[in-house]
Amino acid sequence: MRTYQSILLVFTFFSVTAQQELHVNQDRLEQSIMDLAQFGIDQDGETHRVAFSDADIQGREWMVKQMQDAGLDVHIDFAGNIIGRRAGTEAELKPIGFGSHIDAVPNGGNYDGCVGSMGALEVMRVLQEKEITTRHPLEMIIFSNEEGGVMGSRALVGQLGPDALTVVNTTGFSMGEGIQRLGGDTTRLKEVVRAQGSMKAFLELHIEQGANLEREDLDIGIVE
Repeated sequence: MRTYQSILLVFTFFSVTAQQELHVNQDRLEQSIMDLAQFGIDQDGETHRVAFSDADIQGREWMVKQMQDAGLDVHIDFAGNIIGRRAGTEAELKPIGFGSHIDAVPNGGNYDGCVGSMGALEVMRVLQEKEITTRHPLEMIIFSNEEGGVMGSRALVGQLGPDALTVVNTTGFSMGEGIQRLGGDTTRLKEVVRAQGSMKAFLELHIEQGANLEREDLDIGIVE
């Protein structure tokens, strides 16, 4: 699929030290999306994986295992984000980040967020299989509770205030309780904040929630 090959080419341009033709495993990528969809699936085949729910936690545990198997050094930050790091040959260079989220609103489908998350995982798998090194460190980030107020990403940029922690979602947990449930620590959120400019770039592959690309018969576009 050209879309996923394109994201690999982006990383090749940024930092790959060995030059070789790269392709993702399309079948494996699609299977990973379907595997993730099983967490929270109902009798009608619809996925309900609201942040902080049992299905969300189970999906996150599965995600951590996949990231570890792809050779990443994985940890949960204090905001509940899942972060997998792959070392670069020049440790002093800023990391290149990519990823998305895996929490899902009821009947939200299997691709919102999951395409970016599984696409990032597939990139890591290919780099590991091809024994490719990169100059820049790479960080794969699965943001926590994206659908319920972009919680994890707000924490990374220092915009998750104390008032937000009291908001309760449909699981009955507040954001603060949810962070603890995901393995975070609300007393240490300041330690999560990334300084502006601390990353070289962040790329998120996402489905188009509109019709512009379809209308123009384009596989992929860049948001301005």
